[in-house]
Parts: sequence; structure tokens; C-alpha cells
Amino acid sequence: MAAALMLNRVRPWVLALAMACGALSGAHAGLLDDDEARRAILELRQQRTKDNEASTAKLTALNAQLDQVKRSLVDLNAQLEQLRGDLAKQSGQNELLTRDLSELQRHQKDLQQGVDERVRKLEPQTVNLDGKTFQVEPDEKALFEDALGKLRQADFAGGAAGLGGLIKRYPSTGYRESALYWQGNAQYGLRNYKEALVSFRGLLTQAPTHARAPEAMLSIANCHTELKETKAARKALDDLIKSYPDSEAAQAARERLASASTAAAKTPPRKN
Repeated sequence: MAAALMLNRVRPWVLALAMACGALSGAHAGLLDDDEARRAILELRQQRTKDNEASTAKLTALNAQLDQVKRSLVDLNAQLEQLRGDLAKQSGQNELLTRDLSELQRHQKDLQQGVDERVRKLEPQTVNLDGKTFQVEPDEKALFEDALGKLRQADFAGGAAGLGGLIKRYPSTGYRESALYWQGNAQYGLRNYKEALVSFRGLLTQAPTHARAPEAMLSIANCHTELKETKAARKALDDLIKSYPDSEAAQAARERLASASTAAAKTPPRKN
């Protein structure tokens, strides 16, 4: 019974001690959990610091690369501007060269045309006049055309002198027959009928088949009429009709002869 009483007395202390030990074990366990948490937090902070440092290093490297790219772009842009300037300058030079070349080609063309024109003036030329084709010198042609120009202006003296000078300077000229015909007309205009007869007869002698021959023979009749050589004029008209019956000049000769016959028939006979 005493033992039981002792046990009862000891039991509360045992229980209290057990509870205290349990409490100490729980406290110790709590202390261990806090340390591990702290270590985990420290490790996490260290890892985060490392990650931040790594990110910062990468960002720094990227910034450096970006700066390099920017500098490269600036340099490239400067090169492009320089290239544009060079191209513009080259384009301007090309335009100038093109303009100079065009001017040179135009000048060369004008020069060539001038040379060709001078050569043409020196080369013989083909002329077709009064149904006759022949070659003449440039000066020869100029003399003939100048003389005809004076005749058109009724400058008979100048025309006659020019045609006479042509025949004298170029005795074998292809213009000779036409020149004789127009020379005769110029002399007729000057009332130099005898000289005109020489010119017209010269044409008929040298070229009786010339296109101007019938007109020359009619002009001969006119010259005789002006010289009051009636018989010679009538003979010239008769010869014209016989030699060139189909010509317009022959028709004019017929009309003139008919008119002369009519006038003669109407004229009363002279009283002795």
C-alpha cells in the first residue's frame, strides 16, 4: 500500500517530465526546420543573385552588340550617303558627257553637210532641159540660171550678155542650143533684130531637131517682119510649116499666113 502510495506520488512528476521532454523534442525539431528554411532561402537568394548577374551580363553583352550594330548602321548609312553623292556626281558627269557628245555629233553632222554641199557644188551635175539630158559644171549651171533670171526680170541686156558669156566660156556646153534661143529672144527684146537672127539661125544650124527649133524659126519670121523684110518673113513661115508641120509654131505660122492673105485680099489694088 505504501508502494502504491509512492507510485501515485511519483506519477505526476513522471508525466511532467515526459511532457517536458516532448516539449523539448518539439522545440528542437522546430529549430531544425527554421535552419533548413534559412538555408533554402539563402540558396534561393544566391541562385537569384547568380541569375541576376547572368542576366545583367547577357544584357550588357546585348547592349554592347546593339551599340555595335548601331555604329555599323551609322557607318553604313554614311557610306550610302557617300554612294548617293558619288552616283549623283557620276550622273551629272554622264549628262555632261552625253550633252557634249550630242553637241559634237551635231557639229560633225553640220560639218559633214557643209563638206557634202561644197563637194556637190564642185561635182558635175545632171541637167534635163528642153528634152535633152547632159552634164554641166556648177559654175556653168549658175551662169545659165543667172542669165535666165535676168530675162525674167526684163533685163534683156544683162540676159544677152550672160548667155553670150556662157557660150564663150563653155563653147561645148550642153546649154548651147537653149542659150542661143534665149540669147536671140534677149536680142529681140533689145530690138537688135539682126543679132537675134544670127542667134536663132545658129540654133537651127547646130540642132535642127531641138525642141526650141520651131519657135526659133517663128522668131526668125518675126525678126524679118520687124525689119520690114516681108518676103523673107513669109519664106520663114513657109519653111516652118514644111519643116515642123505638127508643131504649135507651125500652127501659128498658118494662122499668120491666112491673116496676111485675108488682109491682102481686102486691100484695094493700087492705081497706076
